[in-house]
Amino acid sequence: MSLVKGRYLDSWKEIAAYLGRDARTCRNWEQDLGLPVHRLEGAEKSRVFAYTGEIDAWRELKGRLPESGDTRASSGGGAKGRTTPATVTMHRSARAWLIAGLAAAPLLAAFATVVFLGHLRPSAEPPVGRFTIDVEPGHWLDGTRSPRDFERPLSPAMAISHDGRFIVYSAIEGPPGPTAAPQLFLRRLDRAEAAPIAGTAGGVNPFLSPDDEWVGFWAGGRLKKIPVAGGVATDLCGALRIFGASWGSGGILFSDEEFAGLSWVSEAGGKPEVLTRPDPEREEYSHRLPSWLPGGQSALFTVTEHLYDRAPSTALLRRDSGGWRVLLEDAADARYVPTGHIVFMRRGTLMAVRFDPEREAVSGQAVPLVNDIIQGFCLSSRGHTCAGQFSVSETGTLVYAAGGVVPDEKNSLEWVDLKGRAEPVTDHKAAYVSARLSPDGRRIAYSTLGSRNQIFVYDRDRGTHTPLTIDGVAIFPLWSPDGEQVLYSLWGVRELLYRLPLDRSSGPELLAQDQDSFSSWSPDGHTVAIVGFRPDTLFDIGMMDVRSGEITPYLDSPATEIYPDFSPNGRWIAYASDESGQREIYVRAFPGPGSKQMISISGGSQPLWARDGKRLYYRDRDHVWAVDVQTEGKLRAGPPRELFDATAYGWGFPIRSYDLSMDGRRFLMVREEKRAPAPVTELALVENWFEEVRRLART
Repeated sequence: MSLVKGRYLDSWKEIAAYLGRDARTCRNWEQDLGLPVHRLEGAEKSRVFAYTGEIDAWRELKGRLPESGDTRASSGGGAKGRTTPATVTMHRSARAWLIAGLAAAPLLAAFATVVFLGHLRPSAEPPVGRFTIDVEPGHWLDGTRSPRDFERPLSPAMAISHDGRFIVYSAIEGPPGPTAAPQLFLRRLDRAEAAPIAGTAGGVNPFLSPDDEWVGFWAGGRLKKIPVAGGVATDLCGALRIFGASWGSGGILFSDEEFAGLSWVSEAGGKPEVLTRPDPEREEYSHRLPSWLPGGQSALFTVTEHLYDRAPSTALLRRDSGGWRVLLEDAADARYVPTGHIVFMRRGTLMAVRFDPEREAVSGQAVPLVNDIIQGFCLSSRGHTCAGQFSVSETGTLVYAAGGVVPDEKNSLEWVDLKGRAEPVTDHKAAYVSARLSPDGRRIAYSTLGSRNQIFVYDRDRGTHTPLTIDGVAIFPLWSPDGEQVLYSLWGVRELLYRLPLDRSSGPELLAQDQDSFSSWSPDGHTVAIVGFRPDTLFDIGMMDVRSGEITPYLDSPATEIYPDFSPNGRWIAYASDESGQREIYVRAFPGPGSKQMISISGGSQPLWARDGKRLYYRDRDHVWAVDVQTEGKLRAGPPRELFDATAYGWGFPIRSYDLSMDGRRFLMVREEKRAPAPVTELALVENWFEEVRRLART
């Protein structure tokens, strides 16, 4: 259904001017004749608005309008001239009945008027209207897209004005080229097309000021604002990224990193003030997606427990004390609506629960309102925002993008020979991320990311897939040299490193914390190379003594050092570093000291030794490469040569995602599902949505 409501009139003055009457007459017409006037939910009674299209329809139905001050309905006809009543003679009883009838006439007339006007007056609960709005032709709704997520926006991409008159959204020309950039667009609901907002190139995550005069947005590492009509953007503050923002009285609440808390900046700009920091003791990984409550003294926000949390919590922040408490479990991207509810996302469904703003407390059970709304769950730390693609006006209009949660990938495990020829390892498809072959070659340990973030073991002889872990986000399995144990990482508030017997004769044993991942086990079984992250030196390589659990630094320069891999004789470590300005493969002696030697010449990652130690393989984004090496005595390396195109195969970080067969002739790789783009090119709009909220969320 097309959306044609005519021009928006935002006061009694504008309504009266449109009708050519004074404001008092229009108020009388609303009361007596059903003039279609709306009021903002929870606002002052004098704050009204109307649509010219609705008024025109009312006038057409009503016929000739009464004069000013006269609210009597027109009869549509009447006597053409005056008549003189006949003179008659009556008995007393007849006169009595006549007097009684005349006395009752006003009551009967009033009753008839009520019945008549009841047909003219709109119902107390106007019908819910559903419409679609096209995104700017040739454009896609934008906000942290990726091919793995069908090119759908995963961070907030739209905002509807408080009075429901217009929508601001971010869009990019599609399919986007390498230089394409998003921009904000303004769609007024009384017009058929959107218009770009000048001065918002690169802008995403729009949010509106309380008076709807300004729109805030993020672009190029900065938080900015600009008049809704466009112009010159005002820089507010730096923001590395953006994970939601809300504009309240005098300032903006926002989150700028996947593991950060909430910050506040004045609407005039300046240095941000940190309001919250995630508390690891409370299992808090990040605070994001803030939304002010009425009054501007409290705000709702989302609390995640780990990088890929699909059941985060909603908390309430008190601005005066700076404290916060969890309000709802399994609830993300919550906002208050004037019906007295909090609406929030739960795995692609918009839910509602009753909320008392005075007590700042919820009551009753949450109920589903709208299914299949896009929610930001994905495999990218930037894209896994938990944000819902929806916005609600104070007047009861809902706008959203349909699409729900991206389904798990259907990836494949494949054997790929040195010329790139592939064959399946198993017919089983899953959201594989990385895979490692056991020392005897009979089993494969692999991890998945999606609705299940666990480690499984595939028995090649029996054809069975057995879960090894059941909790948290378990990733990057590493076999012990004897094949009896598996090391793995558990990502959460802290990165924890565990050891687990394959036969599950005992539970997981914690070996280290605040380290990222296990990478390679020395052939003698005494040392494990690990990758850890520190804010000052970023990713570094350390060595863990298996017997004592002690970790000593191996490489901790300001550069990023990742993907360590022991040579088969245990004398060398291959790794990737960006110390030259781009990531390259290096080899250096273990345990050292000794100089390093660069192996790649035009970029490289994920080194992997041949099982005889005579060759070193590595990957760049597009290809697999091989370098012949001599590891006995002094290290010698030949020139790199390209083996095959590997763009179809998964990419691990900071641990390699592929392995080598026992005979050294094939790679074990994860072929990623190729997904066709399914960008968002239209929005759904629901008018008078609050009637639906009240009906569905009565508890």
